[in-house]
Amino acid sequence: MGSAVVDVFCEMVRACRAGACMRPRSANDKEYFAQDWFIDRLNALRVSFEQQGRNSYPDFWVGAEPEIAGYEIKSLAFANGRPARTTIDFNSTIPSGRKLGRDVFLVFFLYEGRGQDRPVHSLSLAHGDLINCDHELADEHLNVAVHDFGSFADGFIRNRKMYVFPHPIAIDESGLGRQRLIVPAGWELADSRLRRAHRISRRIAAETIDRYSIRLRGRGEAEVKKTPAPSAGRVLEFDVFEAA
Repeated sequence: MGSAVVDVFCEMVRACRAGACMRPRSANDKEYFAQDWFIDRLNALRVSFEQQGRNSYPDFWVGAEPEIAGYEIKSLAFANGRPARTTIDFNSTIPSGRKLGRDVFLVFFLYEGRGQDRPVHSLSLAHGDLINCDHELADEHLNVAVHDFGSFADGFIRNRKMYVFPHPIAIDESGLGRQRLIVPAGWELADSRLRRAHRISRRIAAETIDRYSIRLRGRGEAEVKKTPAPSAGRVLEFDVFEAA
């Protein structure tokens, strides 16, 4: 697994250094240009992949059994000296570093420009555990519908949630303007194509949200029920690499 993700990372770094730009399909394309750029990198590597549909996680399954890995693609504009936001959205799906027993990586780009050519300003290829390591919760996630809604009880509430997490460069702030690979330190990744930049530590919070409820009538905040986190206080460490 380690060598496969390094292959992908190094090809993306090569393309960034060569000035390969992202190119939107249309003026309204806010999503596919980053995925198309990633597909070009996979084609350059001649690696097999399966692209999943919208609202699926991850966007791509890459490689062949038994070493298939997932890649989720996210991008934001970089303008006026900073990223557009410090967070990224996940529509209807809780992200994590494992899905169906396979590792999942988050490919995060900051891009410049608004026209046809959009250079890559920053790149972070991070294991999904960097933003959420609760694999069980992610695998159990369901989108449900609440029926019998409305005056005549023939409507329903489409309960598809949006999950918002900090993006990798908001966590690894010194990665701005660079290309970095972030993997669990326990992998002890060693590859002559890489040099280690530093290590990130993340501590699991004391509590986790078990459930919440929303009132449809009246106004007020969500009522949130928290329970002690099973791994509260555990520190996860991640090694941060750059291409040599």
